[in-house]
Amino acid sequence: MLRASKVALSSAVFLVLGTTGCGNPTAPDQTRDSTLLPVSREIVLRLGEDIRLEGSVLRLSFGEVQEDSRCPVDVTCVWEGNGKVAVGIAAGMGPTHALILNTSVEPRSVVWSGIQVTLLELTPAPHSEAEIPPEDYRVKLRLEPSE
Repeated sequence: MLRASKVALSSAVFLVLGTTGCGNPTAPDQTRDSTLLPVSREIVLRLGEDIRLEGSVLRLSFGEVQEDSRCPVDVTCVWEGNGKVAVGIAAGMGPTHALILNTSVEPRSVVWSGIQVTLLELTPAPHSEAEIPPEDYRVKLRLEPSE
């Protein structure tokens, strides 16, 4: 059984995501800036959360679940489905760039300004008999300096 839903954020966080930056939001800047993220780290963001990484000028936000067709845990599926999310990233007070990441299809990882951002997990897992309330969504991301 496949289930698709679009969960939009009602706050201004994603409005900022979608209206700042230039060009294609899935084609981030590939130049390397090692001062943005000197060490790898994993973080968890809830839908609508906007944070500044401790010890860094990086800002991250979880703006939207664009697709959630992941296979419910209480169903046997032919395909695992996909979760597609929009995550915002910015350096200091610079423009926020929208990164589109997926759980099962590419891109699962994107390089932006020398930082590889990888979607590790979208939670909670879906169940066949219940919709996921938007406020329950979380993304687990790994950020690491790219080569």
